[in-house]
Amino acid sequence: MRRLLLLGTPAAIVTGCATGPVDRPPAEHPTLTSEQSRLKDALRGTPVVVDTMADGRMRVEVPLQYSFDAGRGAVKPPLAAVLDRIAAGLRLANFDVRIGAPADPKGSSAALVQDRAASVRDYLVARGVRLARIVSLGKAGGEFVEVLVSERAAR
Repeated sequence: MRRLLLLGTPAAIVTGCATGPVDRPPAEHPTLTSEQSRLKDALRGTPVVVDTMADGRMRVEVPLQYSFDAGRGAVKPPLAAVLDRIAAGLRLANFDVRIGAPADPKGSSAALVQDRAASVRDYLVARGVRLARIVSLGKAGGEFVEVLVSERAAR
C-alpha cells in the first residue's frame, strides 16, 4: 500500500481546506467524476488523497493523525473539515458510500474501529447525507480513514 508523506500540523490541513482554491459548489446532480474533481481541487495541498480505484470508485484517504486521537472514536476537526466537503456532494448525488476506519498503529480493539467508522457515518448523516446511502462500515486497510464512493446501482 502506498505511504503518504505527511507535513504540517492538523491546523494546516484545516487551513489548507479553508484557504485553498475557492471551493466551487457541487453541481446540482454531480457525477462521480465531477465530484472527484471538485474534491481534488478543494483538498489540493493537504495530506488528503483523492483518487480513483481500479473498479471506478472514488477513494478519499485522510491520515489517522488528522482523524482521531489515540484510543478515541471522536472525529477530530481536520477530519471534520474534509467530511464537510464530502457531505456537500453526497447530499445531492446518487452515490453509495463505504467507510473504513483505522486501528491505532500499536493495535486497538475491533470495537474502537467500528466506533470510529460509526462516528464518520454519524458525522456525514448529521450533515444531510442519507443514511441509506452508507452501505457499509469497516476497517481501513492502513493508517487512514477511507471513504469509498461509487455510483448507486439501479434498484
